[in-house]
Amino acid sequence: MASTPEPAGASAPEAVLEAPTAPAVIDAAPSTQAAAADDTTHAPPPAAISPAATAATPAPPTTPIVTDPDIQAANDEDDFDDDEFDPQEVDNLSVGASTSINSSVYEHHYENGRRYHAYKNARYPIPNDDIEQNREDMKHALMLELTDGKLLFSPIGEYPQKIIDIGTGTGIWAIDVADQYPSAEVLGIDFTPIQPVWVPPNLRFIVDDIEQEWLNGSNFDLIHARQLFPVVKNPAKILDEAYKNLKPGGWIEVQELGGTAYSDDNSLPDDYSISKFLDLCTEALSKFGSDFRAGNKMEAPLRAAGFVNVTVRKLKVPIGTWPRDKRLRLIGLYFRTIMEAMLPAFGAKPFLALGMSPVEIEVFLAQARKDLKDNKFHAYFEYLFWTAQKPE
Repeated sequence: MASTPEPAGASAPEAVLEAPTAPAVIDAAPSTQAAAADDTTHAPPPAAISPAATAATPAPPTTPIVTDPDIQAANDEDDFDDDEFDPQEVDNLSVGASTSINSSVYEHHYENGRRYHAYKNARYPIPNDDIEQNREDMKHALMLELTDGKLLFSPIGEYPQKIIDIGTGTGIWAIDVADQYPSAEVLGIDFTPIQPVWVPPNLRFIVDDIEQEWLNGSNFDLIHARQLFPVVKNPAKILDEAYKNLKPGGWIEVQELGGTAYSDDNSLPDDYSISKFLDLCTEALSKFGSDFRAGNKMEAPLRAAGFVNVTVRKLKVPIGTWPRDKRLRLIGLYFRTIMEAMLPAFGAKPFLALGMSPVEIEVFLAQARKDLKDNKFHAYFEYLFWTAQKPE
């Protein structure tokens, strides 16, 4: 894994690690330190997840922790009755020429018992069926618990006008952000039309290819991407288009789960199957032209695209229910559930592309499921929140 760069003066990104009760910010750049000095205080790094460990394995570099005052709790739920939903109503939606809502967009194909979209020759190697959609929504629940309900870190103000969610998936983040910012016109874009019809009035979804020239608006206040860059083939093109379509002073935010398992107490063996699984994911997606660990190394491509004020916040996500802290145990349970659904998703098309037989895949995944539930392994991922700004 390419780890986050060591702080190097003003050019290094801001990094953030998690404290036991709330996410915390580590300011690496002098400019961000000055901005936070008035209302934050420094404290030595706490043992956020490690359960009373005395020995520590090398972990990502840390610096003094500063509590982030922006994290706020939000536990509101918005339930509604969708019993009267009529799928045929999608035909009555008003769409533009670039939306391409026609029969080809709704076509799917099936491999190994999983459903994949057929649009654009099915370049995306991960399923789009109900199982995968549930996993995507679980990731949203994990993120909200991790950030105490915060949908984004970019300082876009209280009344943004235009927000776009690229690779929107089920659209759950776009729906929440449209509710939170009624002043904004929110747009969600994805290859697959799996988003709901009943959405906030300031939100619309379209089907389009974000790796081509964007034809669906410009002058955005915020461009948001989550769990996107590990599966796309042309991240530089996406970032170039994002830069062109942001208004001066606008922000891009990239939220990614890192592709490496860490431990603070030397509890992971060399043959830890989850680490092996992540290595296989990296190898498999490379055959589809993607970099599974791209989310860990976004600083260089963001700067190459012209963005400034590049920062990264890192929050620890335990794998499983081993932490003592109640909140972290819940987050760990969410993530273990996500990983359990992720194993067969990658064990289908991606691992078969490596030449593994179905029997080999099943044997390996069985061991990985066993390790996921073994609380003697004190493993965690990093959730990385990259923010960057287009110059004024």
